[in-house]
Amino acid sequence: MSTSPESVRARATRVRLLELVRFGLVGASSTLIYLGVYAAAVLAGVPFAAASVAGFLVSAGCGYVLHDRWTFRTNTPSRGGLSRWLVLQGTVLGLNILVLWVLVAQAGLDRLLAQVIVLPLLPLATYVLSRRRVFGAE
Repeated sequence: MSTSPESVRARATRVRLLELVRFGLVGASSTLIYLGVYAAAVLAGVPFAAASVAGFLVSAGCGYVLHDRWTFRTNTPSRGGLSRWLVLQGTVLGLNILVLWVLVAQAGLDRLLAQVIVLPLLPLATYVLSRRRVFGAE
């Protein structure tokens, strides 16, 4: 097996790519969980901001465990990691609610359509920050 700098870089690139794929799969499942909770709450008459918080709480908890165990394979969940994850996710939640407010209250879009539009906007930034500040920080 070659240990040239090129082969080391190629292996590191493959490892990172697979990690990004796992991140996307966990993110997709978290998004479906979030959207399910959000939609159920909105359809039950809950205001969109409160529905967003409820969806966040459920999906963020599931996401942390899955990312820790599977995406980044740290297998060492910690209070510090969970705290950083919740701060990151809370920031994303705040941005989500702000953009929802613009789309719903200002642009007049349907609350469900607005959320479907917003969902794909932040995943790459969330991946980079998760890798650097949450799961690689300890």
